[in-house]
Amino acid sequence: MADLVITNGDSAAELLAAAGVTASIVAWRDVLHEGPLRADLSLDQLSDLRAGFLSERFGIDFAGVRAEFGARDAVMRKHELYDQIAIWLEHDLYDQLQLLQILSFFASEGRAEGLVLVQADDFLGNQTPETILQFNKHAVSLDLPTLGAAHRIWNELCTPTPEAIAQRLRSIPDSFPFLGPALRRFLAELPSPVSGLSRTESTVLEQVAGYEVTPAHLFRMAIATEEAAFMGDWSFYRILDDLAFAPVPLLRGLPGRFPPFGTASERERYLYAPLDLTAHGANVHGGVTDNLSVNPIDRWWGGTHLLGHSCWRWDRLESRLISPSGAAIPEADEAP
Repeated sequence: MADLVITNGDSAAELLAAAGVTASIVAWRDVLHEGPLRADLSLDQLSDLRAGFLSERFGIDFAGVRAEFGARDAVMRKHELYDQIAIWLEHDLYDQLQLLQILSFFASEGRAEGLVLVQADDFLGNQTPETILQFNKHAVSLDLPTLGAAHRIWNELCTPTPEAIAQRLRSIPDSFPFLGPALRRFLAELPSPVSGLSRTESTVLEQVAGYEVTPAHLFRMAIATEEAAFMGDWSFYRILDDLAFAPVPLLRGLPGRFPPFGTASERERYLYAPLDLTAHGANVHGGVTDNLSVNPIDRWWGGTHLLGHSCWRWDRLESRLISPSGAAIPEADEAP
């Protein structure tokens, strides 16, 4: 039995505890598919950067989120106190990025002894205390070469262009069976060369164009289109805000930006507001207008800062990168 368990969030942590796991349990929590990532920072330094981003993006208290990360990091720094450490994570993008960060940390520490990885092919939060331990059958002991591979991929993710990750699709280590689909899904969050929208943004416009929807319904519909859902509702609603309150809006109907800490009535007004496309949104959805020709982008994708009207894009049909100059980068892999 492990002395320390590292998992993705509070739901999984509570289920593991309810299932009888007596180890200390650390929940990672960070949404690494949003905001800047850097490989040249220590765990504490990156936590500073990440807490600042999350505070600004979601309107949460910096001190609170930094304290949470600080408690997590303090356990990680004292990993030598634990003979056995089990890492419990899922198959989706949210977890696979956390996996890279966690294993990169242990690689930098030179620690493989006693590390066990449990990768679930289903969502831990959907389990019960009676079923969650079934994933123990997938447990594998980690070694330094496996940690080194994760460390290299983490560094590639943190580079200032997405080229290394696009090329990485050709050579995903067998130790990480879910990483290839997760990284491909992450690449799909780069803007399209036609619409200038990420896959999530494109899904939003498609659903709004085809149905009478509200943000709450739209979130459920968008999640249903995912092969492995990874995005939480706060992240999704911030994307709606970005589309609705861009310099030239693509959506209309929201009463204001999502109020995560608002009153029940304020949240209800937001969640059940009828949505529609603006004329610009309809043109972008119809392939007439490139949104980035009108609305500049300011967003991080790993270590890549997407900024202005010209940026890295991902052709989801051809499975290839397009550089900010418009040049196509050689195919990374065959399209799915």
